[in-house]
Amino acid sequence: MNAALQRLRAEIRFDRETFQKRLDELETIPLGTEASPASCAQAAVALHHAYGAIESILERIARGVDGDLLSGPDWHQALLHGMGLEIEGVRPAVLSRESVAGLREVLSFRHFFRHAYAVELNPAQLADLRRVLSDAAPGLSAELTAFDAFLAEVAAGNA
Repeated sequence: MNAALQRLRAEIRFDRETFQKRLDELETIPLGTEASPASCAQAAVALHHAYGAIESILERIARGVDGDLLSGPDWHQALLHGMGLEIEGVRPAVLSRESVAGLREVLSFRHFFRHAYAVELNPAQLADLRRVLSDAAPGLSAELTAFDAFLAEVAAGNA
């Protein structure tokens, strides 16, 4: 179990780095009145990938800690909701209610982005979503750091 937990911790670190790279990329994309269709597309892809990195972390935790593989049409929402819950005797909540709420906004956009091929991207909406992720990032980082400490304790046999 120790090796599996250490691998999980390493995979989560990798996904966290990917998330940060996408956030850094988002900050460089002009999304004001000067936003071009190319800038909007670049921002949409970066938002998609940033959320994907967070969702990857949550999926890894669901599989590796909860022992749960979610399925069904609403599994993305269920995964996000479940990570805001403490599971007694298994793990603490991974995310706060505030983080879940912010991520839910980005998840909704990602669903739209994946399925709305002929719709023009709105730079103001993209800028709002960038702000949501930027505002959520410090809290997410603290929550994931706390969860990593929990995993380290479990791996050391102290939890």
